[in-house]
Amino acid sequence: MSWFPSLTITIYLARNYLAWVFGTIFILLCFVALLDFVELFQRVSRYDIEVSNLSILLLGLMNLPTLLDEILPFGVLFGSAICFYFWSKSQQFVAIRSFGQNIWQTLLPVILAAGLVGLAYIFVFNPIAAVISQQHDSQMNSIFKNQKNNLVSISSSGIWLRDTIFNDNVYINGSNMNTERAIIFNPIIYVLSESGGLKSLIKAKSMRLNNGFWVFDNPSRTRQDGQVEVLKNFKPSSTLDRSIMLNAGRPLRTISLYELSDYIDTLQTAGIPVEKLRVQFHKTLALPLQLIGLALLAASFTLLTFSRQRRIRIIIMGLGAGFLYYFVSDLIFLLGHNSRLPDFVAGWLPAILIFTISGFLLARGDEH
Repeated sequence: MSWFPSLTITIYLARNYLAWVFGTIFILLCFVALLDFVELFQRVSRYDIEVSNLSILLLGLMNLPTLLDEILPFGVLFGSAICFYFWSKSQQFVAIRSFGQNIWQTLLPVILAAGLVGLAYIFVFNPIAAVISQQHDSQMNSIFKNQKNNLVSISSSGIWLRDTIFNDNVYINGSNMNTERAIIFNPIIYVLSESGGLKSLIKAKSMRLNNGFWVFDNPSRTRQDGQVEVLKNFKPSSTLDRSIMLNAGRPLRTISLYELSDYIDTLQTAGIPVEKLRVQFHKTLALPLQLIGLALLAASFTLLTFSRQRRIRIIIMGLGAGFLYYFVSDLIFLLGHNSRLPDFVAGWLPAILIFTISGFLLARGDEH
């Protein structure tokens, strides 16, 4: 027995499924984009910025990839539910299964279609979206120049960098950082001895990376005995590069999957925490499995035969389970970000959970 009903039926099911899913994604994207346009117009009016309506429209369109990244899973879940509902209502699903196909054979075109959507998104659309998002951020900074803020905080305790100064290993802690000008504000430099003990502290109002050298504003050094020494003409060389400072402030949406691995290595060189980025890397790779799981979740409460009253209750429970999944997914992502879970586990666990649970519910429901 073939795993597919037939090539013709397989293509029909996949095309029909994708039409419903893409249609739902388009409707959701239009609705969210409309709200985004309204917010953008209000922001321009609030700050009394002179900019043409066409520029605002183009700026809103450039933000569509970011919006799509947020609504894609919801579009797949709702689109799958709507598609399967009409399949069940028109008896198409029952007719196809009458050829002797089990539920997994019948849904295989759907599984392949959802998986291909995920693969196309992360390997084709993701790099394009990253470039567009960079242009969007650049235009936003240009239009709202008075509200531009490129000061970033890497962790709750501020900026942390690792460097070598005068052959001594040092850790640099600052309150915040101007990424474009490569300036760290209120830095405290912990100079370590060869044994790893604290050798001295260097404080300043700011420090700027310029042509491979650190340029300090009003630096002073505190020795182990407590004596404070004002440093004059203090301009040590650095092993870091300005690109590290620039990269530290880049939003995740502007980094494509192809860049993310090198980006993580670059930040790791400077001792910047990269747990969140590692989790995001694995979470992005797990997107195809996540979309397949959401499609199976929709199938578990729409395709199976239930009474009308029970069907409505199960649909509501299924949609509630979908939103619960996103809550649990965010919780797992937070645990991975805080190093409570390995980055691989935090990135892949939500997709594995939704795929496993949805498959179990679908199999159990098909038995009855």
